[in-house]
Amino acid sequence: MLASRIFCASPTPATERSFAAAPGPLPSSRVRRAPYRRSRRTGSRCTGPWLLAFPRLTPVGLLFFIKDTVTLLSCQHSRVGGLVRPSHVKASSSSSLQVVTATSTLALGINMSCKSVVFAEDSVFLDALNYRQMSGRAGRRGQDMIGNVFFYDIPLPKVERLIRSNVPQLKGQFPLTVTLRLMLLAAKADDKADAKAKALSVLKHSLMSFRKERYAEIIKIYFMFSLQFLIKEGYLDQEGNPVGFAGLVTHLYYYEPSNFVLVSFLVKGLFHKLCQPIKGSTVFSEDVLEKLVLILVNLFGRKYLPALSMKYKHKFCQSKVFLEDLPKDFADAVNEYNTKVESTKEENFAHFLLTTAKLADTEQEYRLPLSKTDFISKNWHGSELASYLMDKTKSISAISPFACLSGVVDDDLFHGDVINKAVLRSLGINVTNCPLIYLKKYDSQGRKQPLNAYALDFYKHGSLTALKTDNWLNEGDAYNALEDFALLIKSIRTSLSELCDDPNDNVLLAFQQLDKNYSEKLKCAT
Repeated sequence: MLASRIFCASPTPATERSFAAAPGPLPSSRVRRAPYRRSRRTGSRCTGPWLLAFPRLTPVGLLFFIKDTVTLLSCQHSRVGGLVRPSHVKASSSSSLQVVTATSTLALGINMSCKSVVFAEDSVFLDALNYRQMSGRAGRRGQDMIGNVFFYDIPLPKVERLIRSNVPQLKGQFPLTVTLRLMLLAAKADDKADAKAKALSVLKHSLMSFRKERYAEIIKIYFMFSLQFLIKEGYLDQEGNPVGFAGLVTHLYYYEPSNFVLVSFLVKGLFHKLCQPIKGSTVFSEDVLEKLVLILVNLFGRKYLPALSMKYKHKFCQSKVFLEDLPKDFADAVNEYNTKVESTKEENFAHFLLTTAKLADTEQEYRLPLSKTDFISKNWHGSELASYLMDKTKSISAISPFACLSGVVDDDLFHGDVINKAVLRSLGINVTNCPLIYLKKYDSQGRKQPLNAYALDFYKHGSLTALKTDNWLNEGDAYNALEDFALLIKSIRTSLSELCDDPNDNVLLAFQQLDKNYSEKLKCAT
């Protein structure tokens, strides 16, 4: 096991200090607080690749300290392309790199070890988990006996807290979505043994079900619900082979359930009705393309604004800010899709909840989450409230006993907007596991929250500055959101080109033109 030496550095001279007087054990015997240049001068063993960990996105703060020694410098962050990252890792492993500047991206498990790690500047994002992950890079297994960890310009009390802190407990999340169920079969559709092995791996080795067998049963039941849904919607045949629009749905898996609604639009011919080119050409008007963007933002780019923001409706310069509703025929198609999923017995999410209710933890359900008051204990026998909660005559087998106090019963689960408020907490399930999409969202006071029209506004005026001043978006966040939206358009265009036999299909041509226009606008804005 590698040992770690930890140093603290400040931008001004400071005397050497130790944590000898501090209570509690420390991972290292000594922590030094001295100017960075002194550490470099006296610590002759601190050689080899350096990792400069910057909590924020500007990896330049410490470069002036090491400018005399750098022969090869690398920069690692979340926007580094997939083709570049492996070369960084390879160069670091071979000691070709002397310095790597990085954000917290390297805390996510990228295999890049180094001799020394420097945490540069304080940040709210520098927490116990990120500290442990990043400092764990210090020391190359098989090459170094000691790894060095430096803190630069970070308050000493925070350094103490980080060193002593425990790693947050890992908890498993619900590992399945309907689209993932399809992907497990579609990934190797020609190799049934491989597809079966992938599916069984998710069912048997989920972190959520570790030492909790009832969660494994819940996952299996959800697995069957997903299978029924996919067969009924025409994404799988009776033998489990992917068919139809399965490729498009899996390509947009991270947008579930909007990917299913998009397919329903295609099946109904709504896009073919909308995408009519200018007479005598294959070019589409700006009105058609703007409507396409409007539809896509309503499905895939949903960013809600506070209800109170509506009072600023007429005070914007370039952006419209508040997104219009879907065109009526598209909105009707969404409502029809939701109704089918809610009411069709084979696809109904409520039936899945009713089936899994018997696996709930009864003790947890009858215990208040904060006060831990347990209504099934002997202290509450004979209580009118406990009697009401325990009443077996009411139809509340899948409803939280506390939610039933407001009159909610099992039949209300057939309406998706009730699920989060009423479902049994110990099942670990919420409405995001249900393939429903709701066009309107209301706050706790019943006020409608408008959608941000950032993607459509940008398509019209092409200004990131306007999104910052009018749409209440940070410029960096706005760019990231627009880049994701542009990638969405490319994904749809690519999937349609693979599915469509006719290269002159109007919908395909419209998405190709939209992809070209949107990419050009985004490129010009940067």
